[in-house]
Amino acid sequence: MLFLIVGVSGNLGLKLADALIRRGHQVRGASRSKSSIPESDLARFEGFHQIRTWYDTDTLRQAVRGVDTVVCTYTPMPSLALEAELLLVRIMEEEGVTRCVPSAWNLDWSQLEWGQVPYYDVFLALKRQLELSSTVKPLYIFVGILCEVFFSVPGHGGFAPANHGVWDPERKRAVVWGSGHEKWQITTECDAAEFTAELIQDLSNETGIYRFCSFEKSTREMAEAYENARGVKVTIDNAGNLEDLKAVAANAVEKLGLQRSWEWMGYFYQLYQLNGTFYMRELDNDRYTAVNATSLERFLELNPQI
Repeated sequence: MLFLIVGVSGNLGLKLADALIRRGHQVRGASRSKSSIPESDLARFEGFHQIRTWYDTDTLRQAVRGVDTVVCTYTPMPSLALEAELLLVRIMEEEGVTRCVPSAWNLDWSQLEWGQVPYYDVFLALKRQLELSSTVKPLYIFVGILCEVFFSVPGHGGFAPANHGVWDPERKRAVVWGSGHEKWQITTECDAAEFTAELIQDLSNETGIYRFCSFEKSTREMAEAYENARGVKVTIDNAGNLEDLKAVAANAVEKLGLQRSWEWMGYFYQLYQLNGTFYMRELDNDRYTAVNATSLERFLELNPQI
């Protein structure tokens, strides 16, 4: 099969391309950042289209034409999550491509109500628009939080306390809201790519929501695993209970405004994961035995820089 990955130059995009090519498929890439893709990866692609902007319709149309499935790995920014992905879907419709994977691979926002988290309303709006008006059949994939993001691996996003996250990579410190025993569902980028590749090469999956995670750990359990792996004491700082966090999150939105979402979203990631709203109770881990979930201990072994 021929798969188009839009946004292929990103961390997940390149890993997914590799996973599909290893399974014998062809991959066509599209991205604004050709220079960031290693030549060895470019040489493996069926083709590559450099996009000037997310509304570069001529290039997007050339990229979409003739593929079996479109996978969108855009950064989850509000403008890209709604306007850019809807534009891509309309081009797919015109080109007769009906199978796509919208950019998800994050906390399970499908379980939210409209208005609960303003940032995620754009994702819910796209989902509803496709249900109401499109011939394209989306496959949504949720993975909790990506492990590289949680531990603020350089170049992979950051969930450090400075962004109202948990792990402080410099001071080896974890900031805890609640008891610290509430569970996080976490997935490595490699596992997300491998599960996605298995899912989308299976043509019996026409549309729907799929959920996967590498491991479930509380913040305190992750701190203990880190101490065992590195021999370094992790400091636990208690920030408050979940009601405190709810009030802090609401106040941050009111003070900063909606357009500064990146400055308050960390609070909501924590609030709705720790209170169970985002918790994925039914996982599809057993759907494909070729994907072996990576443990936290193995992830730390593979990433000594953390």
